[in-house]
Amino acid sequence: MLFRPYFIHEILEALFYLAPMSLQPFLDHLNQFLALNEQEKEFLMQAVGLREFSKGSIILKTKEISQSFYFNLKGCVRLYYEIEGEEKTAFFYTENQFISSYESFTRQLPSRHSLQCIEDSQLVEIGMEAAAKLLAFSPKFEALARIMMEEELIIYQDIISSFITLKPEERYLKLSEENPGLLQRIPQYHLATYLGITPESLSRIKKRRMEKDFLNKSQGDT
Repeated sequence: MLFRPYFIHEILEALFYLAPMSLQPFLDHLNQFLALNEQEKEFLMQAVGLREFSKGSIILKTKEISQSFYFNLKGCVRLYYEIEGEEKTAFFYTENQFISSYESFTRQLPSRHSLQCIEDSQLVEIGMEAAAKLLAFSPKFEALARIMMEEELIIYQDIISSFITLKPEERYLKLSEENPGLLQRIPQYHLATYLGITPESLSRIKKRRMEKDFLNKSQGDT
């Protein structure tokens, strides 16, 4: 089969225009906080990387020093701690959220937790070198660090308040109300560690919720 001499060039050109489009959700998210001009957007898109991770991939291990932070384009990443040989899930990152071990990245200290993709995931990666280039290019990118820090602070406040003020069944109900689709994406054993209970206890909670929902629906129909 003969190829036109410019066929390969057309393919590369098409890929060049396709790749930036995949970063659009990242730009849309930043546009809520930053007024970037076209030159700044172009520099940002050249500085960051687009990474694909398969389900089960560990993107940061406990005691490793973080060299990157991420923005989730697609997929689900769990944050978990390893305590006495057991994994304790603390949070699930889904689309349009920053993912980081902020203390480890900014202070170059060993991470206190691990990050694992529980779905095939597509992440924007911003490494140490890219972050330095962005800060040198425009002071606007200082806000990027602030946005990430604020989002992580909100996440940790939610984790702490949830564990202190809510019982496991209340935490399950909160998650089902705030992000019902997430329950269909999380493996049950990870959900159980997130709630701080055994898989058997989780099954009992789900059964009680189903029975209560059925009863409420039956009463509403009468």
